[in-house]
Amino acid sequence: MKTVQGTVGVLGVQFPAKASPLAPEQRRLLDALLDQAAVAVERANLERSMREARVYAETEKLRAALLSSVSHDLRTPLASIIGSITSLLSYGKTYSESVRRDLMVTIQEEAERLNRFVGNLLDMTKLESGALELKRDWVVIGELIGAAIERIRRHNGPRRIRIEVAPNLPMVRVDFVLMEQVLFNLLDNAIKYSPPDSTIRLTAARLGKEVVIEVIDEGPGIPPEDIERVFDKFHRVRRGDRQTVGTGLGLSICRGIAEAHGGSITARSPVEGGHGTAVAIHLPVEAQPALHSPEPAAAR
Repeated sequence: MKTVQGTVGVLGVQFPAKASPLAPEQRRLLDALLDQAAVAVERANLERSMREARVYAETEKLRAALLSSVSHDLRTPLASIIGSITSLLSYGKTYSESVRRDLMVTIQEEAERLNRFVGNLLDMTKLESGALELKRDWVVIGELIGAAIERIRRHNGPRRIRIEVAPNLPMVRVDFVLMEQVLFNLLDNAIKYSPPDSTIRLTAARLGKEVVIEVIDEGPGIPPEDIERVFDKFHRVRRGDRQTVGTGLGLSICRGIAEAHGGSITARSPVEGGHGTAVAIHLPVEAQPALHSPEPAAAR
């Protein structure tokens, strides 16, 4: 069985002992079948080779992105921490109390940044391996938003955060810690990409059989070709020579966690005036738990 690529197989044909030799037309038919079989085998081999090449290319691309992200997002905060600690150890006694405090705050903030980076890598590993376990419970949307806002307060700088929660929202059955992390990631992303003194809106409302929580910023927005790609691992939107600090894992993790809860996450841009980005979490509304009335007081 031969093709232009060479021999792709061997076919043996056995006839009964007293069978007559093949007639010319039978031999031509057998040769045609062999040619067709050889082409089919070659096509299958080429298809497999192309799949392997694509997997290899994606693996190399992912490895390069991971190395680039790790080298930048580990070395940058480590450099700040090492520099601050070296300054305190060498010249701490000559610094004023305010300078020492600023250096300590830098150490804390950069250490927390490192912790978030490592946490994102671990979360992504768990999501891809299917090892992420959900500890679901009934959660009030307002409490979930309040917890995320409390965590992000130290990072929003001069930006204002406006909360708009519709009244009488149903509870959602989610993993509180993981869903709080999703909201934190979305708020952190909005802060990174929005200008100082801008307003970030966090809204929550019911839409049909879903509760939709949306984070809206006043940043430059996302180009149409990047709307879906922002949820890919290590993908970051570039605008000219500017590159916002980050691993490119936050939105990918958000999508994975939302889908693990049976929900989804979407982005739209621009929001208004040709700029701004809105990222929305869609969570399913399940049958609400029965509200237990207080037990009657015992007779005295």
